[in-house]
Amino acid sequence: MRIAYFTNTYPRATDTFIRREVIGLRKRGFDVVTYSVRKTGSDHDVDEEVITEKRNTKYILPFNILALLILNFKTLIADPKNYLRTFILAYKTVRPGIKGHFLQLVYFLEAVSLSKLLIEDRVEHLHNHLGDNSGTVTLLAAKLADIPYSISIHGPHIFFDGLHWALDKKTEHAKFISCIGHFCTSQMMLYSDKEYWSKFKIIRCGVDLNRFDYQEPKGIAKKMVYVGRLSAEKGVPILFDSIAKLKEQNYDVQLTLLGDGEDRDFLEKLAHDMNINDHVIFGGFVDQKTIATTLRESDIFVLPSFAEGIPVALMEAMAIGIPVIATYVGGVTELVIDQNTGQVVSASDSEGLAQAIARYIDQPEWCKTISKNAREKVATEFNIEDQVDKLAQLFSTEKN
Repeated sequence: MRIAYFTNTYPRATDTFIRREVIGLRKRGFDVVTYSVRKTGSDHDVDEEVITEKRNTKYILPFNILALLILNFKTLIADPKNYLRTFILAYKTVRPGIKGHFLQLVYFLEAVSLSKLLIEDRVEHLHNHLGDNSGTVTLLAAKLADIPYSISIHGPHIFFDGLHWALDKKTEHAKFISCIGHFCTSQMMLYSDKEYWSKFKIIRCGVDLNRFDYQEPKGIAKKMVYVGRLSAEKGVPILFDSIAKLKEQNYDVQLTLLGDGEDRDFLEKLAHDMNINDHVIFGGFVDQKTIATTLRESDIFVLPSFAEGIPVALMEAMAIGIPVIATYVGGVTELVIDQNTGQVVSASDSEGLAQAIARYIDQPEWCKTISKNAREKVATEFNIEDQVDKLAQLFSTEKN
């Protein structure tokens, strides 16, 4: 069965969960081709796997305007009824305002280009990750190519604007919607008609346990690590405030930030202004090997986010056995059970976060209990092999 995976930008350094699915499905005999709206920059070329995926992915942008106009004319002439029906669907799912109408026209043109690739490559099913603008292109391109589609929904951003992203229409026309957890499913139910709720299937993002061998915590915790984008919703300034509080209490801690983003310059200046820059290391984007190595050299994993789905970075830390701290947002507590598989604090609560960090430092034996529980949780519910098996079954059932 030939399946197409489609995202807005592929392959990003941070989207290991998508690559794990693509590679896992190929190992199970599926012929998976990858498409994307645009290429990632060279800063995402963190390992050979990413570079190989980029080399083998077909991209829609940049447009050749003349070729695009000719393609639209040919598509219209070939099947005017389907072309116009899809254009009307695009109009029905447009976001409000002049900008929304302009972008919807762009998405329609991208869909025409994608549909050409789907037909040429004889794709039988189109699968999208994330569901926002690339999900709109997926909806329209599948209609133009007359093939079924599905979408993996993660959140949290798409739920901030669910009506404008037409999640109801995307659910209505999809064969199935893969949701990463129960919170994600509930949000999709909120935006969808009840008659389509049976289309929601829980497929977790998962980790390859073979890449993250378990190790028991040893000694007194000191080194903290954060893995993720340096962006507003991640709450890193709250973590900086917690480090400052711990410094005042004579706790000797060090934080490594693995990741990059639009807030990096701000955060570097903030660390300097708070006089904690000698406690913070900015590591930037790194490959999976470096992430795994850094995790093994760390004692506490902290994710102080204001919004999340179910973060893969937390799964990786828990798989290795590092005690984690996260916040009560999104689907996080489906993974991190407070005082059992980790600690969960209120988002924006720097004092509570500082206390949670200190608790791990002060109770090394408790860290071992948390560590073992966390590894078991990930192995039981978030093993990538099990999740790809479920996804493969959905694709196979649809074909049959």
